[in-house]
Amino acid sequence: MKYTTLLIDLDETLFDFSKSEKFAIDKLMGKYNIPVTEENRRIYSEINDEKWKKLERGELTRPQLFRERFADFFEKTGATADTGEANLSYMRFLSQASFILDGALETCERLSENYSLYLVTNGTKIVQNGRLNGSPIMKYIKDVFISEEIGFNKPHKEYFDYVLEHIEEKDKTKILVVGDSLSSDIAGAINSGLDSCWVNRKNQDIETAATYTISYITEIFNIL
Repeated sequence: MKYTTLLIDLDETLFDFSKSEKFAIDKLMGKYNIPVTEENRRIYSEINDEKWKKLERGELTRPQLFRERFADFFEKTGATADTGEANLSYMRFLSQASFILDGALETCERLSENYSLYLVTNGTKIVQNGRLNGSPIMKYIKDVFISEEIGFNKPHKEYFDYVLEHIEEKDKTKILVVGDSLSSDIAGAINSGLDSCWVNRKNQDIETAATYTISYITEIFNIL
């Protein structure tokens, strides 16, 4: 058995973040009387994705991200509201939205029989702890590493250095990073000298330096 330990991303790898985001932004739009439309969902999602990419590149701080995403969203939708209050409300709604992708729970159960499983996520503490608390997936997870608590985000080497210091396996050749994001999960693994498995859920035709590529987490047994 080549690997003993899997560092698994949470959103869009095990959890359906798109569904969670839709739940939370719909609640927020309802609170501020913004029309709950597919177009407004798309506007928010694009703004949010752009801000998180900037955070990964070190171009934004976390407080700036939280403030700017709603400032931009309210400007585009014509709403007037306090961005700090909106962000807290949104994170509270998001923390209530825990949707496991099809097959992910059964995959973690089966993997846990032979591998040590850890979650590695760039999410925020209040959101991820809220979504994970009581989730049936947690019985198969040894520990969770949330970037906000660590002080560094994926793909930064410092994030993975912290994780490596706090897991049992110390041999990098026996650790596999599994995730859907080329810019955080796969780049982070490469930065840290770890093997990686890209979960290409959108079937993107992209050249990648990932060690392996699969379409869904359920296919991971094909490479292990």
